[in-house]
Amino acid sequence: VRSGHPGQLAADMNETLWAYCQSSLQNHLYENAIFLAERLCAETPSEASRLLLANCHYASGAPARACAILGNCSAPQNRYLLALCHVKLGRHLEAQRALLGSASPSADPTGTAIVPNGAAGLYLLGTICLKVQPQPPASLPRDDTNERSRAVLYFKRALELDPYLWSAYEALAALGKEFPPPPLPLPRSASISACLCAALRSASSASSSSSSP
Repeated sequence: VRSGHPGQLAADMNETLWAYCQSSLQNHLYENAIFLAERLCAETPSEASRLLLANCHYASGAPARACAILGNCSAPQNRYLLALCHVKLGRHLEAQRALLGSASPSADPTGTAIVPNGAAGLYLLGTICLKVQPQPPASLPRDDTNERSRAVLYFKRALELDPYLWSAYEALAALGKEFPPPPLPLPRSASISACLCAALRSASSASSSSSSP
């Protein structure tokens, strides 16, 4: 028979639930992971345990359930996952609210806000900007829309924090914008979009031309 201080026994049980829940997630046993995370939330209600349960639902393909769990959370990781859930559900302004605290189109006009999860959060916010941008009049170049300009700022800031975030390079290349040189040689892989390859070749040519006497 196991004995010990009740508080220590509870802590040990929580650690056990957490470890086995993570193991179930890694092995794609989502229903089992959800069951264990629900037990953990019942034993220790906290933003950390709610994040674990929401991750289980998100991984199982139930972003709406994850949204319901994360609704009132304030921790950065919880807000980031909440934004991902809203994007999955097509609620892009709500996703922006989760990251910035406001769904207003005028939120963070300078693109300098601190967002959850660093580079990943900035990249996600950039993709959200592109999804919520209004269609500009025919007389206005698409590059001049506020949302696209903000997206460019977020993608560039993301690369400052994580120079290995290839998705941000692809996004900037697709928008026809300049970006810093990647830290690795471009692999010959179908996973890298043609627009990124072309942009890198163009940047390389421009650099060579400028260095020529």
